[in-house]
Amino acid sequence: MRQQDQLVRGAAAIVRIGRAVNGLLFVAIAAGLAGTWVSPGFHRDMLVRADPAVDVAAALTGIRFLMLIGVAMTIATDRLLAPLAGVIASARYGDPFVPTNADRLRRIGSALLALQLLDLPCTLLARYWPSLGSAAPAGGISVGGWLATLMVFMLARVFATGSLMRDDLSGTV
Repeated sequence: MRQQDQLVRGAAAIVRIGRAVNGLLFVAIAAGLAGTWVSPGFHRDMLVRADPAVDVAAALTGIRFLMLIGVAMTIATDRLLAPLAGVIASARYGDPFVPTNADRLRRIGSALLALQLLDLPCTLLARYWPSLGSAAPAGGISVGGWLATLMVFMLARVFATGSLMRDDLSGTV
């Protein structure tokens, strides 16, 4: 039991740190995105310094798309971590098999699905936006990510059914 408590405390700490880092990342990306409109000359100079032959307008547009995707990813990540913190808290208090956790797992699955879908525009940018150069994301489809998403939705179903069965059993005793 003591080892499980350490696991739950460690997971709670990791999720808290992850949410803080994700929040900072959101602010940094959103500020960077706003900066591309507020001070386009600064970004134009950086792009030309990195590659004098770059198509600045196309590269700046591609960077804005990347930053928009980054903002969406930080929002999806927060939508994943917030319910995960709730699941961990219920485990800490010794009762994780409650209907609320089934809903939390569905929300986690939806956030994972959003993150998987956001890989698609990254893949398209990497393939069809050559002016991004090395700044282009690797992109690609993650089979493991899609399987994890499916697994979380199935776990949500298991939690919902299990909590209903537990409620039925407690009513018969």
